[in-house]
Amino acid sequence: MAPLESGSSQLFFDSSAIDGPFDVYECGTLAGTRVVPDPPPPGTSYGKQRSSRNAKKARRVHGSEEVEDCWNRLFLEGYQADVRVSTGDGSQILSHSCILGIRSPVLRSMLEEARIEHGFRNILISGVPSEAVRVFIRFLYSSRFEQGEMKKYALHLLVLSHVFSVQSLKIVCTDQLERFFLAPDNVVDVLQLARLCDAPRLSLICTRMIVGDFKTISLSEGWKVMRRANPSLEQELLEFLVEVDTVSYLKQSILIWLNH
Repeated sequence: MAPLESGSSQLFFDSSAIDGPFDVYECGTLAGTRVVPDPPPPGTSYGKQRSSRNAKKARRVHGSEEVEDCWNRLFLEGYQADVRVSTGDGSQILSHSCILGIRSPVLRSMLEEARIEHGFRNILISGVPSEAVRVFIRFLYSSRFEQGEMKKYALHLLVLSHVFSVQSLKIVCTDQLERFFLAPDNVVDVLQLARLCDAPRLSLICTRMIVGDFKTISLSEGWKVMRRANPSLEQELLEFLVEVDTVSYLKQSILIWLNH
């Protein structure tokens, strides 16, 4: 898979765009892999209440800026690292297996199967720019990112969040794309990527933008490419547009009738 270009109108027209670079882990198998049990009912005993208070205190401590700084430094300095993450251009990023494994079940499986050389486990993440991989791994440590980096690599990070099943990053990417990136000339491309990456909110936002400015967007280069590469999506969007127009017409008719 060639590196993504944020401004391109030829982003991801079939599922091979994501499946290709990750030979073993197909995107479609990642959705729903995390099973979170329901929380227990609130305790009534003093001991349970005290444990709850202690847990809240612990959450505040771990959420402090000082602790986040420590996690960030651990990534930046690579202290006691035991993993080398190689990227498509041959760059290497030092990391820690315990962090990667606890944040991503996919990375955990890769690490369990990785070869060990000179005390380091070696894994490969290709198909996206090496700097995007670095931003991704840093996020796994501290949930931090630089705004400029996120703006530049938001599409790549959305792909990585899906492939490696990091839901918190997918939420961040959706928010960033919605607030800072979406425009009439790229919304069709982002919609196709959102559908491939199982990002329903982003898909809905893109669909609403297309319906709201259909005349402009239907003349864009992205729409023309989508019509050739993914005609079923074009048909789906046109049918949705007709439904919206019909509902709008009925509402207006009802209002006119009521006013008379």
